[in-house]
Amino acid sequence: MHGKLSCVKKLIESGAFILKFDSLHGRTCLHYAAYYGHSDCLQALLTAARSSPVADSWGFSRFVNIRDESGATPLHLAARHGWSECVHNLLDSGALVCTSTGGNGYPGSTPLHFAARGGSLECIRELLAWGADRLQPDAFGRIPYVIALKYKHQACAALLNPSSAEPLVWPLQLRLMTDLNPEAKALLEKALMERNEEREKAIFNETISLLPLPEPSDAEVNDNTS
Repeated sequence: MHGKLSCVKKLIESGAFILKFDSLHGRTCLHYAAYYGHSDCLQALLTAARSSPVADSWGFSRFVNIRDESGATPLHLAARHGWSECVHNLLDSGALVCTSTGGNGYPGSTPLHFAARGGSLECIRELLAWGADRLQPDAFGRIPYVIALKYKHQACAALLNPSSAEPLVWPLQLRLMTDLNPEAKALLEKALMERNEEREKAIFNETISLLPLPEPSDAEVNDNTS
């Protein structure tokens, strides 16, 4: 919660159980690192989970996608609060981009719904690049676009509008490659994001051109008629 990386590492080295749930929200330490945006602590927990008994007994992917009592994963919480670096790290570690807070066949909110509510363009960019579904409805039948409009995040709504151009998405085979050279991966990420930035500029320009012109003020009317 407080981003004390040295304490986190010391506790992990001393055998602290990283799969412990709290009694308040049913959250793990990974949830809290994501909620408060402590990407260094989050990365330390992910590194520990890869080589701990948790990975053997529970599975690393299951730990990354662990749900709290409301059904939210760490990715949901990071997206809701606009922590794009945490969102990126979680997705890069196997977080499910379209996972829902619903259960037992009932729909729920995806990380993209949470990002739309929080109004973070960076998080929305990350989620869309990893294949987030703009048309997936929540429990009330609302798509992320509707959520962004509700909370007056106009730029986010423009990107989430189903009628706007589809973003470029990481190919599935690249997403699953764990042995991809880090430098090559960084170059691919940069190229993909640059292409999506071009798409965004076109969308924003089109959105601005469709906005109604402001009504003239009384002073302007008087100036024009004098």
